[in-house]
Amino acid sequence: MLKKLKVMLAKAEERKATLIQKSEKSEDVAELRSIQSELPEVNQEIKDLEELISEEEARAAADPAATSDSEERKALAEEARAIGTFTGNSQTLAASQEQVRMIDTQAEQLRNNRPIEVPFEARATTIASGDLVVETKYKRTLAPQFNDVSSLIDRVKASPMQGGNAYTAGFEISHGEAGETTETGDYADVDPTFGYVDVGKVKITAYSEITDEAVNLPNVDYRQKVIDAVNKSIRKRITKQILIGAGTANTFTGIFNAPTNVIPTASDLDIADIDANTLDSIVLNYGGDEDVEGAATLIINKATLTNFAKVRSTDGKKLYKITMDSQGNSGTISSEGSWNVPFVLNSAVGGFDAVVEDAYFGAYGKLETYEMPIFSQLTIQESKDFKFKSGQIAYRGSIWAGGNVTSYKGFMRLKKNAVA
Repeated sequence: MLKKLKVMLAKAEERKATLIQKSEKSEDVAELRSIQSELPEVNQEIKDLEELISEEEARAAADPAATSDSEERKALAEEARAIGTFTGNSQTLAASQEQVRMIDTQAEQLRNNRPIEVPFEARATTIASGDLVVETKYKRTLAPQFNDVSSLIDRVKASPMQGGNAYTAGFEISHGEAGETTETGDYADVDPTFGYVDVGKVKITAYSEITDEAVNLPNVDYRQKVIDAVNKSIRKRITKQILIGAGTANTFTGIFNAPTNVIPTASDLDIADIDANTLDSIVLNYGGDEDVEGAATLIINKATLTNFAKVRSTDGKKLYKITMDSQGNSGTISSEGSWNVPFVLNSAVGGFDAVVEDAYFGAYGKLETYEMPIFSQLTIQESKDFKFKSGQIAYRGSIWAGGNVTSYKGFMRLKKNAVA
């Protein structure tokens, strides 16, 4: 057996020399990585063989009589040890320390003519010297989806009302006009008219779960992505409520459902088609009788913006010029020698072609006349206890807020009507 171990040592040293020679000549990155991975294993194999040879030589010197024992039993013992320690050619899979102790015990049992109490099964795995197991690579970032949160939420008037429960906003509707009076006559009444709207407290919530395995993945920060998603989902809900909130319990009062004392239905603008006169009609019908109001914004669906883009002048050229802002959710619509109207997109309202007759497809007005009191901070919490057994981590976010139009005729709603 000593001779066999020395043969194995010679082969291992020869393999090491070959690997070193290949590494000095190779310029292939994959091959160099393979060599660097294999060299430590070959070195360990040489070290283990040298220790086995030393032990065998010491045993023979200490007990010469042992050399005359049954060659078959000695071969079995050493073979079991060798197989348990070396399980490959070019790549060595060393047995664990516990397995080595088991093999030593079994070898001693064989030498003392005792049966092995627990049979040991050694399995050899051979990997070709040219094979390379490459780590699976992952992209370190997630490709974002298209934006689905209208920037309308960032453009209305947000009013901090921390700890509040409700909010009442007053506004001026009209004032009288002075008149001529005789020397002894009564003065003309010019009492102004006021109104108010209530803004209720609404709780907006969001909830999401993620596995603990995903949280611990090193490649992408999925935990932060879930937190961002909860935040975006709340903003998405609020920006839709600003336009279409029903105004009932625990909902915003949206522009389309504003009370008649703040937006009379008579001020709605009927539009039969998106054509060359549409922008003029919108701008000139908004506001009071004395001024053409500036700084007003058009709120429409992306499909309605497409209708504006398709309008052609009599000579076939595009009538409306559309310019987009950097974030892609807002911009301006203009025509040569006419208006330059800001717009913001909001998918909560349908496109002009999609809505039914007498339905709203947009609004035009000053965005700051929609007021959104914030009664609490947006809070996002994490819980690892709720679904501890299934390894789920829960995230929930909430905010108390509200909204309503707080200026008389602050917006003019656009209604699809074939007989405009």
